[in-house]
Amino acid sequence: MNINNLSFSALPPINVPFRYFISANIFVILAVILMLFTGQTLWASRWQPAMLAITHLFTLGFISMVIMGAIYQFLPVIGGVGLHKPQRVANIAHSLHVIGTLALAANFMWPSTVLQYSAVLVLAVGFAHYLSAVAQVLIKKLSRGYSIIGMTLALMCFVVVIVIGILLLIKTDLLISAQQGAPKIFSDAINQYLFIDKSATDLHALIGGFGWVTVFIIALSGQIIPLFHVTPKVPELITKFMPFAVVLLLLTLMLLGADGFAGQFIIGVILLLTCSYGLVLLNILSKRKRKVSDTNIQFWQFSSVSLVVISLLFFIPEPFYNSLLNNNKALLLAWMFGYFYIISIIQAMLLKIIPFLTYTHLQNLCLVNFSAMQYLPNMHELLVKKHGQLLFKLHLCSCFLFILSLVLPMSYWLLCSSILAEFCCLLFLMLRALHLYRQTLVKISKLSTELSTEMNTK
Repeated sequence: MNINNLSFSALPPINVPFRYFISANIFVILAVILMLFTGQTLWASRWQPAMLAITHLFTLGFISMVIMGAIYQFLPVIGGVGLHKPQRVANIAHSLHVIGTLALAANFMWPSTVLQYSAVLVLAVGFAHYLSAVAQVLIKKLSRGYSIIGMTLALMCFVVVIVIGILLLIKTDLLISAQQGAPKIFSDAINQYLFIDKSATDLHALIGGFGWVTVFIIALSGQIIPLFHVTPKVPELITKFMPFAVVLLLLTLMLLGADGFAGQFIIGVILLLTCSYGLVLLNILSKRKRKVSDTNIQFWQFSSVSLVVISLLFFIPEPFYNSLLNNNKALLLAWMFGYFYIISIIQAMLLKIIPFLTYTHLQNLCLVNFSAMQYLPNMHELLVKKHGQLLFKLHLCSCFLFILSLVLPMSYWLLCSSILAEFCCLLFLMLRALHLYRQTLVKISKLSTELSTEMNTK
């Protein structure tokens, strides 16, 4: 990373990313509550209303929420400049994101035209406001390197995911209206002109997982892994060309569809590409200069190994899943990709972002008054090592219980308990760091007041 591009003055107020991170955990807790109410039928079908609601609480409520919150901080780090008026952007975009996600999840559980179109409108406006603010920075900073270009490609994929999702919701509602008495010509017109069909749901998920999230991870890992873990640089072949390759393959998939042989072949190629990325990461992490035990490293290693395993499982014939996992291949691979791979990396990033962000903001305050340096906590105080280790162990437990619950659906409550414990632990880490920040802020403010009073007295 080019440290000269780092602009501390451009960092957003600390409450901006933290509101995203804390909200993300609450959405997972809501998803777990819904999983408990769903019971043993949790994995019966990916099309059941509860599963659709749970999936979007994880993807839209947690994964996208964390990434969007992190971008407020990453832009100053890798681009040298932050969003214009980030507090105002966050006030609008975050509020609409929360309201829209809740409305969408509620609509899956209790279908309603009001809820459906409220979710569409609120999410569309919120995302448009956020993306326009980010785009203004990215367009100006495209020359800053591959990470900015990769982030731009990821956000373009995110726009496609949003558009497909909105079209799916609209078409579903129109078809239901047609079935309830509208003329047959009405439903025929919908199918002819609103070309989104059931296979678009797979594209919605694939572009979200590979285009929006994975391309974003590739773009950022080339910067944050060498910086935080003192590793060799990620090969330029990965950082420069892989985001473009993944996006081009996804565009081809949109043209051919995901259902046929050609579509499955392209998905396999994308998986092999991302699998090679995981192997490269494992190799780079093994060559890091600091060989100390680090929970953050363990999360990255686990996610990389998971990516390799997912790629291998994709090529195993269907009969294996029919006999052992009740024909749940799609659910197995999708949830392994989301939970074993993506959420592992997000937690790895959060374990670095939370103390780094807190420390940086406090350090900036101390630079104005060097006497306040005595109150500045170190990184290990902001994130206790044993707390991070506990989070990783809980994550491993959740991953194991996920597989168990697929084979033995009656064990669903063990999975729910483990996920609940895991994200309560993550929420505790965030709230603890924020509490230490506020405690230190009070001490610094008190010292500044005392010095000011002393100077006025003189």
